[in-house]
Amino acid sequence: MTTQPQSEAPFFFFHLPRTAGTTLNAILKDNFAPEEVLSVYRREDYAACRELEVERLNRLRLIQGHLMPQSLYPPTLYGRPVRIFTFLREPVSRLISEYRFLRTWPRNHMYAYLNENNISFEHYLTGKEHQLCLRGSNFMTHALAGKFKNIDDAEALERAKDRLENAFCCFGIQERFDESLLLLAKTLGLTRLFYERRNVLRKDASLPPLTDRDKELAAELNQADAALYAFAVDLLERRIAEEGPAFAQRVETFRVVNGKFQNVCELMARKLQIKEDGAIIRPKS
Repeated sequence: MTTQPQSEAPFFFFHLPRTAGTTLNAILKDNFAPEEVLSVYRREDYAACRELEVERLNRLRLIQGHLMPQSLYPPTLYGRPVRIFTFLREPVSRLISEYRFLRTWPRNHMYAYLNENNISFEHYLTGKEHQLCLRGSNFMTHALAGKFKNIDDAEALERAKDRLENAFCCFGIQERFDESLLLLAKTLGLTRLFYERRNVLRKDASLPPLTDRDKELAAELNQADAALYAFAVDLLERRIAEEGPAFAQRVETFRVVNGKFQNVCELMARKLQIKEDGAIIRPKS
């Protein structure tokens, strides 16, 4: 079986949970043809992808999903080289978002387990059950290091930094989404970039509010993730600086135009909801 040269290898979106990946996937969908994309998120996706025909692999330009690559140095998946990219997020806010999302979205695979067992945020961070043991402590660091077992946090952090800087073709920061998107577009050749906010977490009154101690515990358990995040922010800043002073104007222009696009999308969504509900809402005079 022949392999593609690295310059022609498919891109692989290494999707870490709650890092604006759903929004990014919607953008990617607008830029790649359906037959060029392999999406691996659901159980049936994993089952179908255990064995892929060579012809199907040869057509792929993008693979996306919550799945680990076979190797991160060099990046490979399904026995072939890939050009890997990801998004990171401030670790405490990522964990809070992940916990609340899994507790409130019935279609996810953790919903029943977390709610039937009334798993608290503290238990979510510290639990040793197989459903929880890899989630609450430095998940991003170990994911980017490519190893969760038989490696301490310090070694995983150094490995993750190296992989992020030298093995990934690009990366983004959720809190700097627009700048990250424009850098990503340059690397992936994306041309359709306007987006709606997707999978935004709504407040759920049934969940008790998190305490300061909850947040302190999350910070204590995720110091390597915090260090990796700080490293990533600094690296992103350096790459933005390399784009020159015109890049800031490009970002500002994009934000203005995309803001108008989002306003139109929200207006259309309201009209569709009104029509669906059969209600008539009169504007205030």
